[in-house]
Amino acid sequence: MIWGILGALEEEVALIKEKMIIERQTPMYGTTFYEGTIGSRAVVLVCCGIGKVNAAVCASTAIHQFGAGRVINVGIAGAMKLGLSVMDVVIGTEVAFHDQDPVMLHYYPNRQFFEADPYLISLCEEACAALPEINGHFGRGRIASGDVFVNDSAVKADINRRLSPACVEMEGAAIGQVSYMNGKPFLVIRTMSDSADEGADASYDNFIEVAAQHSAKIILKMLELTHR
Repeated sequence: MIWGILGALEEEVALIKEKMIIERQTPMYGTTFYEGTIGSRAVVLVCCGIGKVNAAVCASTAIHQFGAGRVINVGIAGAMKLGLSVMDVVIGTEVAFHDQDPVMLHYYPNRQFFEADPYLISLCEEACAALPEINGHFGRGRIASGDVFVNDSAVKADINRRLSPACVEMEGAAIGQVSYMNGKPFLVIRTMSDSADEGADASYDNFIEVAAQHSAKIILKMLELTHR
């Protein structure tokens, strides 16, 4: 089983790439797909870039050209759920687009939510529990995606009213939809870098690197723990 791992930013994939034994590099779409192993697990890793289209293109390529049998999206997000703090981890149970017109639900794939794989969710929880730096600050939740950096309380309130997500980001739902369309299990893992409000820009700048490493450590622990 090849694990397809995608992060939008270099900070989100740097630690994972550092731990890989890289066997082949394929430049494509302005980025590079890295094939190799982490421990005994076959991996294809890519920094897909920010936004839904970049994420969808790279997820589809990871599946069709590089043979990914499961897809993991790691990275950072803005906290939406009351009580979530910077550096807390959300394990996505399902993903949805927060910038999608409802009319699109009448067309294929005719669904608003894309459910993550139960095995990967449980494995991620096991990995989080095993990492002392997370210190129990993780939980399941819905993740909402859109091509906008949410840094406005009014926008945040509107998204909460419509979807009640635990957090918001810019790639997960696209990766979830591509995985669903191809019959591949997926998971989106997010460490909070900000609170998706007027302080988001400063918080993002301060926490992006450490929050991104948090998520990378989780997928590395998952690869260590998995029996599949």
